[in-house]
Amino acid sequence: YALFDKYFKRIGNCTNPTSCPGGTGRESMHYLLSWYYAWGGALDSSAGWAWRIESSHSHFGYQNPFAAWVLSTQSAFIPRSPTAQQDWGTSLNRQVEFYQWLQSAEGAIAGGATNSWGGAYGTPPAEVQNSTFYGMFYDWQPVYPDP
Repeated sequence: YALFDKYFKRIGNCTNPTSCPGGTGRESMHYLLSWYYAWGGALDSSAGWAWRIESSHSHFGYQNPFAAWVLSTQSAFIPRSPTAQQDWGTSLNRQVEFYQWLQSAEGAIAGGATNSWGGAYGTPPAEVQNSTFYGMFYDWQPVYPDP
């Protein structure tokens, strides 16, 4: 779930929750490590409930290209999912591209990108609308304004 949009909305210029459809297959996969992800469930096995959540925001500091490299190239660590090796290989390339996209002319790397402006798939300010990474908007402080 770390590589997908929080509500599995399609990646790219998602600015209205009702007109931004859910993705199928890999359409909601940004291949970046999200800001957070968690899962859990009832301790009582008869309760029959579980939950999972992640984020639509990705920050440069949460990426781990080395882990993506290991999970896509080292046979002892490649997950057993049929698409895991390809997914982590794509993630490796995407993370490196992300660093390059976020790097300033002065050399610093800061901020991140979001598929859900303000945590509500809102319209970002005009100065951000043309600054996208695979359709996700640049955010100098991803997650903080998420209600």
